Amino acid sequence: MMLRPNRQFTPPTDVIELIDKLLVMVEIAGMRSGDFNIVLQNRRLTITGTRQRPGAEVAAFHQVEIGFGEFRIDLNLPWAADREAVSATYEHGFLTIELPRKPIEKVRVVDLEAQEQESTLS
Repeated sequence: MMLRPNRQFTPPTDVIELIDKLLVMVEIAGMRSGDFNIVLQNRRLTITGTRQRPGAEVAAFHQVEIGFGEFRIDLNLPWAADREAVSATYEHGFLTIELPRKPIEKVRVVDLEAQEQESTLS
């Protein structure tokens, strides 16, 4: 059996939409909190990292189903997230990213007639 040790893999990922936020859950055991790179750019979320294979490097593998090495997850979000409120936790082999919905910007209406009346009264 031949292995390609530097081949990227994609861990199982769920994207769950709630009323006020998106939850992104990545199943990836055997890592630490600081092993992930999470980038939010506009409506695109990218998660990258490297999971190291434990044990001896020189071995004969008879069955290989668990992905090790570099991984990358690219997600297009259905709506803009509030960048200041994004949070991530890693617990029990699951990376969970909470992406609160960005508040809808209120439209400001300027009443020109009121401004003209104010300036003529002064």
